[in-house]
Amino acid sequence: MTWDAYNRRKEVLREMLEVADRRHHDITLTELLDTVDGGRTAYANETELLFDIQMTWFQRLSGQLDRLVTDSVDTPEIMAITAWVNAAGEMPGARALLDAHADTSALHKAYAKEHSLLAASAGVPVNHPDLAAHGQRLQDSARESAGRSHLAA
Repeated sequence: MTWDAYNRRKEVLREMLEVADRRHHDITLTELLDTVDGGRTAYANETELLFDIQMTWFQRLSGQLDRLVTDSVDTPEIMAITAWVNAAGEMPGARALLDAHADTSALHKAYAKEHSLLAASAGVPVNHPDLAAHGQRLQDSARESAGRSHLAA
């Protein structure tokens, strides 16, 4: 991929995420590819787009975790949950699309890495045999917390 193609793809992705944030309850990957100018040129298929959305989400989550490490947070578990909730609040469209495609086998490795990141950030040793399962539980708690926050708003 050329530098120009890379930059154009990032711009198209940014536009797609803006659309997804506005329409996160009723947008699909196919609609994004078809409605955002240059979508089908930048992405060969929905899976390619989903990979970029997941990577952008992962970067946002990582940034939230980095920021919260320096803040006073009650426990590492609360920090991991808070980071996930904050990232989901900043990227509701990406989160909705990722949730809609949670069973996509192509992304299982990426989802496992996200769960491992959450667990390790919460203090679970990185060599723990159930690291990803701990992260999944943290993500489930974050979803519940985000749902409660959404209902209170």
